[in-house]
This record gives sequence, C-alpha cells and structure tokens, in this order.
Amino acid sequence: MNVNKISPKANTRLNRIQKVSKCIRLFIQYGCPLIVLGYFVVDLLASKGVITLPQPPQPPETYSPDNKDLFNGYLVFCQVATMVVYLVWYYAGLKLFRIFEKGIMFTSETAKYIQILGVVFLARFLLELGIYFFFPLLQKIGVHKMVWSDLFTGFFIIFIGWLIDEARKIREEQEL
Repeated sequence: MNVNKISPKANTRLNRIQKVSKCIRLFIQYGCPLIVLGYFVVDLLASKGVITLPQPPQPPETYSPDNKDLFNGYLVFCQVATMVVYLVWYYAGLKLFRIFEKGIMFTSETAKYIQILGVVFLARFLLELGIYFFFPLLQKIGVHKMVWSDLFTGFFIIFIGWLIDEARKIREEQEL
C-alpha cells in the first residue's frame, strides 16, 4: 500500500470535517452579518418609536454636560475598539474554516489562523482590562465587565496553534 494514499476510512472522516467546516463557515459568513443587521433594525425601530428598549447606562447626574460628552466619547471609543477585535475574529474565522473546507488541516497557514484567533481573545481581554483601569466610570455602571476566561482561552488557543505547527514540522521531518 502506498503511504501517501488516503485510506477510504480517513477519506470519510475528512469529508465529515469538510461538511461541518462548510456549515460553520456559512454561519460565520452569513449569520454574523445578519445578527449585526438585526441589531441595526432593532435600533432603527427603537429610534422611530415603534418599539421601546431599555435605556443605556448614563453617567451620574452629578456630572456636568462636559463630562457627559467625555463619557459618551469613552463609550464610543470602547465600542469601536471592540468592533475592531470582532472584525479580526470574523476574518480569521472565515479564513480558517475555508481552509478546513478544502480539506487542508495541518499546515502552517492553519496554525497561523488558529493563533490569530487566540490573539483575538487576548486582545479582547486586554481591551477590557484597559477599560477597567482607564475608564472606571464605565466599569461602575456596568457597561463593561472583566472576562477572565478570555485570558486563559486565548493562551489555550495559541498553545493549540503552536502544537499543530510543531506536529506539522515533525511530520515534515519524518517524511524526509
């Protein structure tokens, strides 16, 4: 038997991985933008008075109007920074599942995108940590909360990406 041929049993497993990867990719590609669009529609309906939403947190009334503008600036900055982190997650997730959909599993490219996803979790944690220290008012009124699991999840995902890359290198050395 040729070592480089894929056995029929492994081929069915690969087909399952490809099908599931395609489903996940399609959800990320179309589902996530639809969810965001849904938020915009709900916000539009609320602004037109069709529906009523709970009011967002406001700074304490003891703040002057200047401080309220500063508070709103902080809030917008935090939302934009969070959106950038999620866009990087969206891009890396799409690329990774497109690669898996093609049947490519253990390459340096897959390890790179897995590690990027781990870095996204770490970036999210660091963003929340920065908000905690630099914008304490947002923390007090409950706009942002520390998510410690993102720190450990990020390190864990980066570690898995590193393991995949090392396994790929070992396999390449053995093939030589």
